[in-house]
Amino acid sequence: MATTPDDEGLGRPLSVKEISDRAQAFEWNANIPFKHWLRTTQTLQQEADMYLRDCNFSQAYLLYLRYSTLVVDLLKTHPEYKKTPEAKKALQNKFLTIDVVFKNLEKIKPILERQYDAWKEAQSRQKVKPDDSRQSSAGRPGSSSSYKQHASKDPALSYASRLLDAGENQDLAVELAQKEIQRRDATRKAAKKHGEAHWEQQERRTAGFWENWTQDIADQQAEDEEVFRKQMESTRRNLDQDTNLPLTITRDTTDRPSNPPSVFSYSYPKIARSVPVEYSPWHLKSNETPLSQPARPPKQEAADYSPLVPERPAKTPYPSEPLSHLQVDKQEPQELPTRPPKLSDSNPEPPKKQQGVAFKPAAYLENGEPIRPVFLPRQLRRQFLEIASENTKRGLEMCGILCGTAVNNALFVRCLLIPEQKCTSDTCETENENTMLDYCMEEDLLMLGWIHTHPTQTCFMSSRDLHTQSGYQVMLPESIAIVCAPKFEPSYGIFRLTNPPGLSHILNCTQSSTFHAHSVDNLYTGAEHPPGHVYEHDSLDFYVQDIRPGARNGAAPNKKF
Repeated sequence: MATTPDDEGLGRPLSVKEISDRAQAFEWNANIPFKHWLRTTQTLQQEADMYLRDCNFSQAYLLYLRYSTLVVDLLKTHPEYKKTPEAKKALQNKFLTIDVVFKNLEKIKPILERQYDAWKEAQSRQKVKPDDSRQSSAGRPGSSSSYKQHASKDPALSYASRLLDAGENQDLAVELAQKEIQRRDATRKAAKKHGEAHWEQQERRTAGFWENWTQDIADQQAEDEEVFRKQMESTRRNLDQDTNLPLTITRDTTDRPSNPPSVFSYSYPKIARSVPVEYSPWHLKSNETPLSQPARPPKQEAADYSPLVPERPAKTPYPSEPLSHLQVDKQEPQELPTRPPKLSDSNPEPPKKQQGVAFKPAAYLENGEPIRPVFLPRQLRRQFLEIASENTKRGLEMCGILCGTAVNNALFVRCLLIPEQKCTSDTCETENENTMLDYCMEEDLLMLGWIHTHPTQTCFMSSRDLHTQSGYQVMLPESIAIVCAPKFEPSYGIFRLTNPPGLSHILNCTQSSTFHAHSVDNLYTGAEHPPGHVYEHDSLDFYVQDIRPGARNGAAPNKKF
């Protein structure tokens, strides 16, 4: 697939203030059950950890900040927290890892500030204003300005990655995801062998990330500082020696070959141990006439050869006089000294990784906000109906939780979790939520939505279904609800709440009866592609985990259905 301008990272990083504002831009509603908010905090923390490991600091910062706001400020104001001991205990458990979250926020913030300052400095050096390209394309048929307008505000896309369309690269998305999932599984299983609790694993993973990150650049920083200090000393001495010699000190991060070719070495006067900017290696054959030599300093021995005049940086004129303070000796060849990279400060930039892949938003909410693509195993629905068949025969509903992970800014369902639940002819309510949350935390799974049956009804979202979906979608806008009505046509549907008006209306609805009317239409919409953000794929592996008391898990983990 040919690369277009949209295929590259948008380049414009968000400021800390912009990210912080977006982190606070959610609707806190005490009408949502405490267990749903608790589930939301877990999803936020797990997503933040995933983005941190991918070095997507903007999105990680947003999610960590939103998590801390919920845990520290808001959950304790929920009515259920004040009434039930279980809610208080659950919130206390969240404080086991809050220090790790705060440390991550402290470490990420200066990185974001450096990235944003560097972008502003680069823009100030350009003649074209940063928004000119967007304005020039606005209104043209087929223009991508609408995409940029929304996606440029998305912290998940504000880091350097090649952006691809998920719909046009479904096989690639699944292949990359399954490789990454296998890697994460291996890491998690190794930790389990050492008997670590899931919160200890989370703390160790993030601590290990920062340890590796800081050690790599601390070594580079120490080397850079020493080289740059010597260069500055040499520059001052050279300027004292010859005030007419224009010198430019450049701090550059240009990569040099690991094994540069052998060249003639240079001896420097004791008073000026300068590091040359860059010299092109060359050798004279014995039968060639040497080039004319530049003027030498008084009382210095003449050399047989002299180097070519080094190239100056762009737009800098050559010096009118040769570098007379240099002297050339015949010595054994040695490696050419490297130019110092950009000097790092106390909060250095993370090491640059090879440009990765990120998938563009697959769709947009009614308010224009982008939502990530969700990949769903095509065989999952059939497998769920087999599990629910006994309930279906008895006219009872049944539900399962769609669990998965985020890879390359896309979401992949990889586990069908069957929770403990209470089922009736019109409802199915999960019970013992802590067991479900603990399993997802141990397996590093996000709750991406839910699936349930309508054994006696058609395929639609009931009033109770809408309220259940709001608990999933309030913090994860990509969350989906799958309704299976095996006795009717259509026999299934993949849905999400509209936003607006659906999500906000349901969050503010105080009615609790199974069936009740709403004053607003258009509360939910289809989510399957096209035009939605959900892609069903034949090659995406998944497994079933039944955590109901006495259940037998016949499906081994990672078994493909």
